[in-house]
Order: sequence, then C-alpha cells, then structure tokens
Amino acid sequence: MEDGRQLVVKIPNPNAGPAHYTTASEVATMQFAREKLNIPVPKVLAYCSRGGESKLGAEYIVMEKAPGIELGRIWDDLKAREKLAIVKQVASITCNLARFQFPCYGALYRRQDISFESQVIDDDFAVGPTVGRAWFDDRRGDVDVPRGPWNSAECVMEALVQRETACLEKFRTFPQDCQQGIFGGPGCYHPSHKAKLSVLQDFLKIHRHIIPHSKGVAGGVIWHNDLHTDNIFVDADNPSQITSIIDWQGVPIYPMFLACQHPSLIEYDGPKLDGFVQPTLPDNFDSFDPQARKRAKDLFAAQSFWLSYEIEVQRAIPELLQAFRYKDSLPGQILGMIGSIYDDGEPYVQSLLADISEESTWKQVVGANETGHPKVPCPLHYSKEEISHQQVEYSKWQKDVERKARVIDEIGVYPGWNGAVSPHEYDEVAKRLSVSKQNFLLRESANEQEKALWEKLWPFQDAVIR
Repeated sequence: MEDGRQLVVKIPNPNAGPAHYTTASEVATMQFAREKLNIPVPKVLAYCSRGGESKLGAEYIVMEKAPGIELGRIWDDLKAREKLAIVKQVASITCNLARFQFPCYGALYRRQDISFESQVIDDDFAVGPTVGRAWFDDRRGDVDVPRGPWNSAECVMEALVQRETACLEKFRTFPQDCQQGIFGGPGCYHPSHKAKLSVLQDFLKIHRHIIPHSKGVAGGVIWHNDLHTDNIFVDADNPSQITSIIDWQGVPIYPMFLACQHPSLIEYDGPKLDGFVQPTLPDNFDSFDPQARKRAKDLFAAQSFWLSYEIEVQRAIPELLQAFRYKDSLPGQILGMIGSIYDDGEPYVQSLLADISEESTWKQVVGANETGHPKVPCPLHYSKEEISHQQVEYSKWQKDVERKARVIDEIGVYPGWNGAVSPHEYDEVAKRLSVSKQNFLLRESANEQEKALWEKLWPFQDAVIR
C-alpha cells in the first residue's frame, strides 16, 4: 500500500469447513484474540463471509501481513536463551487464551454474522455452531447432527458421540488415512461397526461421572492447536521477540480439558520429567561419542523448555496445568479419544473402559462411601469372557499399530503421516516409500494370496500422495 503496509488476502480452501461460518468465525476469533486477549494477531481490515455477496465471487479476509519472519526459518540457529524467551512468551499467550472462559461451547462469531443459533457474549461477540475441523473432515460434514452451541461439557461429549454414531450408521467404510495401524490383514485386527458402536454406548453409561466439574478445567476456551514454528512470527532484528501468531481458522470453543494441549513448539520425542524436576545431563556424558552427546544435549534442552513452559503456566493459570494433567489421566484419555472412534482407536478405548470399571479404579473416580465402596456403582460390567476377548482384540490392534509405525520409520516421515508431501520432497519420499513397501510385502506375506491382500491394504496409495 502507499503507506508501506503489506496486506494479505485470504480465500478459504473449499474443504476448509462450512461456507460462511468458517470465515466468519476466523475473523471473530482473530479480532477477539487481538482486542480482548492482547495476543499479537494480524489486524483484519475487511472481509466477506458470504461468497454470493462478494465482488470476488468468493469469501475472503483482507488482513495486515504478519510482521517479522517465520520462527521456523531461524529456530535451529537461535541461542538457548533466545529460544527460552520465545517459549516463555508462548506460555503467556496460551495463558491469555485460557484466562477468558466462555459460558457455553461452539465457536466464536461477531454478532452481526450469526443469528438465531447463537448465545450472546457481549455487544460485539456471540457463540454459535462449531467450525472445528473434526466436525467436517472425513465425511463428518455429511451427517446431520447438532453442532452447537452447547450449554455444558456433558452436552459437548454427548454431541461427539452422536456425531461418531451418525457416521457409523451412514458409512460402510472407515477413513483409512486416519488409522494408526494397518488393519485387516491375516490374523490382524479387523475394525467393525459393532465394536465401535459398543464403545460409544458404553461411554455414554459413565461420561457424566468422569467429566471434571471444576469450573476452571471444564470452562469453555478458545485454543490455538497449531503453535508450531511456521505459525509464530518473530522480529527479524530481535528474534527472541514474538511479533504475530497466525492461522486461527477452525478454532472451536471447547472445555479446557478437551481443548488445551502443550504447544507443538515444545513437544519432543523422549521422556517427560515428573512435576517440576530440573533436567540434567547423564552422569557419564563426558564419555559419550559426539552423536550421543548431541542427542543428550538436545533432550536436555527440550526438557528445559518444557519445564519452563509449565512453570510459567503454573504461575499464571494453575487450572491450565490441571487440564494438562487431567488429559493424561484415565478419565481424560477416554474423553479425549471418544471423538475419533469412527476413525480408529476403539480397542484401546475399550481397554480403558474396562480398566475404569474395576472397583478400585472406579472408587478413585467417584469417591468412596463410609463402607469403603464407590459412592456410585459403576454402570459398566464385563464378564471374564468379554475381558478376554477385549484383550485379544487390543493385542491385535497394538501389533497392527506397531506394524505401521515401523513403516513410517522406514519412510522417514513423522508419526501420523497421511501421504501428503511437499513438491520438492516428492521424488525422494516416493523412492523411500517404494523401498519400504517392497520390504513390507516381503516381511508380512507368507504366500501370493497374502501378498495380494497386503497390497490392497497398503495405506499409502499413489492417489493419496500425489
């Protein structure tokens, strides 16, 4: 522009989410984060969430270009103290997100963009239907289920089950690219509608007892789930200073125990230290070879950043740290996974449900009465035969997950990879993929018939990665 400012015009991808709602909610979320929560977010200058009313013939958002440079371009070159300063700022940003709790759940909108299905927050904002990608990806957008707003955490969890159930009742197949294992092979786990529906039904028998009732942990929050180095901008001249956070599309308002997770920036492979224990280098560090020293120092740095983030959170919003801890608990794991049963995970969740149904465990969840028994009897009861069958199915599922993890490791891509690859990496990844597939077929096939079946089940078909 004439004043030197640079602008960005964003037109949503057709598969980004529901028309109108996705753009309208993104605008409101950015405005709210910037104006109400004091988070550095690009300023929205103009937008149109109804493509039919736009001169461009499409929805759009005009916003200021994020100042600075992407953190991903320089992160590996930063000094430890600079990285630590950034981690502390990210902690402050996430605490600001968690500090404001909404009275209901769904997604945020400007009042002028939402009508009868909304609950008013103030003169400018209201809560309406969710635009979270989990409600629309993998054909979930094709089922007719309520998408909010909801008045309680219980209603949110019940809606997740209703959505997964509707998908299972409507579709014959499951989203293969979202599955953690390679299923359906000889002697392997075979996903079924019956098993998935059974898990969902069992969950509904206990969900009211395992949902946390603490207002802080169950309160509705907006949460940025992609705080990685490409969505964080820093000052080019002072790279330890965050200048902007981008990518606010599809942000739902969820209970804190469901929404909040540690930022991707500080996630790492390796052991997490309990509590606030200071990380240390191994006692025999000086005897390590250069590669082992580097691995030890990298782990030490990652654990230090993780600890620093948690200390900052504990000081500012203790409830947020409680939510992190709750997600790792047995009830928290069940609540966190029940919304993906249509995709995968039912043997694991079934094993968790069996664990929580044991009297000693259930008593920890609901408390004990004066006789030492659970205050509320557990509604779940499994026979020895049912437990045995569940364990067999879970064991098969685990082996299938390990099988896919080995393939992922051989290809050299990240866990959960769905076949997507950048153009400049395509040839190299395709070559490694071909080698991995041949090794897989040789390793798993006892005869030509099995080889043909594994060929069919191979999760990374050409049509997926191109």
